[in-house]
Amino acid sequence: MSSWAEITFSGALAVVVFDAIAAFASRRMEVPYGWASVGSWILYGGFGYLAAGANPTAPIQAALLTGIVLGVTDATAGWATSWAIGVGRVAGLTISRWLLTAISVAGIAAGVAALGGVAA
Repeated sequence: MSSWAEITFSGALAVVVFDAIAAFASRRMEVPYGWASVGSWILYGGFGYLAAGANPTAPIQAALLTGIVLGVTDATAGWATSWAIGVGRVAGLTISRWLLTAISVAGIAAGVAALGGVAA
C-alpha cells in the first residue's frame, strides 16, 4: 500500500496534468474551461478516498489534508499551467482576489476529498 505522502504527491501531479489536458481540450474544442472543474472534483474525491485508505488511524483527517494540498496545487501550479496554455485567465486579477480564490478552491477540494474519505 502506498503512503499518504505518495498518494498526495501523485494527486497533486494528477491535478496539474489534468489542468493541462483540460486547457488544451478547451482551446481545441472551444468549450468553456470551467467545465473541467467536474474532473477536478473527481480527482479530489478519488485521492481523498485513497488517502483515507492509507491512514486507517485518521482516515478523514488524511483525506481532508490531501484535499487541501490538491486544492492549493490546483489554484497555483494548475492555474498557472492553464494560463500558459491560454485559458482560465481572469482580467484584473489581484493578489487578494487570487488569495480568496485559492482559499475557496482549497476549501472545496478539502470537502470533496473528505467525502471520498468517508466513502473509504
